[in-house]
Amino acid sequence: MGKASKKSPLISIIIPVYKVEEFLDRCVKSVTKQTYKHLEIILVDDGSPDNCPKMCDDWAKKDKRIRVIHKKNGGLSDARNAGIRVAKGDYIGFIDSDDWIDKKMYEVLYKNIVKYDADISCCELYKGSSNPTEKELKEYDNKVKTYNQEEYMKIFFKIGTQQCVYYAVTKLYRRELLEDNLYPVGLTSEDVVGTCKVLFKCNKIVSVNYPYYIYYKNDKSITGSKFSNNDFHLLEIWDKVVDLCKDTEYEDMATLNRERIDYTLLMRMAVQLSNKEINEKYGDYKKELLERLKKNKKRLLKSPIPTSRKITLRLLLLNYRLFVSTCKLYLKR
Repeated sequence: MGKASKKSPLISIIIPVYKVEEFLDRCVKSVTKQTYKHLEIILVDDGSPDNCPKMCDDWAKKDKRIRVIHKKNGGLSDARNAGIRVAKGDYIGFIDSDDWIDKKMYEVLYKNIVKYDADISCCELYKGSSNPTEKELKEYDNKVKTYNQEEYMKIFFKIGTQQCVYYAVTKLYRRELLEDNLYPVGLTSEDVVGTCKVLFKCNKIVSVNYPYYIYYKNDKSITGSKFSNNDFHLLEIWDKVVDLCKDTEYEDMATLNRERIDYTLLMRMAVQLSNKEINEKYGDYKKELLERLKKNKKRLLKSPIPTSRKITLRLLLLNYRLFVSTCKLYLKR
């Protein structure tokens, strides 16, 4: 498999690029060194104001498999959609330009998608600032599992699990699954909508329990990105998912997850912000979220979510101001 032949299907790898000059070479290098060689590597320069456009062009000169698109800034979703429109591959994958991948990632994903006659082939995602250690890798058994649409949808909607499987970057897709404007432009967490759209077209998904994809985690920040208005994009994202699932067997699952987002946002604010910040910046949102969460409380407490979430939900609704203060004390300890 390592050496490509004329009969090897073409895999298109779409890499949106914006303000990542510190990380871009590491990302592209990891793709060019893949053991699966028959690749089309599409670097989508999303109007990056730094040295990235030149770096992309320089890479295209080094490797004939690399194509570069220069476009006006439109965000991650717009860049991915632009890549899909020009991709020539039989299969398509995505990588974020500050991340990198194991050299065998696409060989393994392709092997599995063919062997199990699947529509999507997936691997695990590792979050860190370097490659996983041998000790960490022992937590993965490298086993392969297959799912039909209904089974995978339950995982996607976190029914009886907290596993996140909506990432676009850990997957290899059959080309025919991906449509124009797959990802909603102008919103964060766009993977959720795009993955949901694709799953409706799937009969079988195969997944290997090994972290071939390394999601870069910036260790310079302990708490990560500060809560902002972008977090509220989740409300619109899950409204779109509910609309997609309307009048289908997944409508109740989608609605339940939309109701859980109110809890998610209140938790994020409690962990990252003070009561003063919440009231001054997001007071109206807080009121709206709490009112809706109280309305849906009984349904959520009866739903298949972890007991720890149900306990936290009760405490949060009992006295949110006190809950926020308690979170701060806990985090300091």
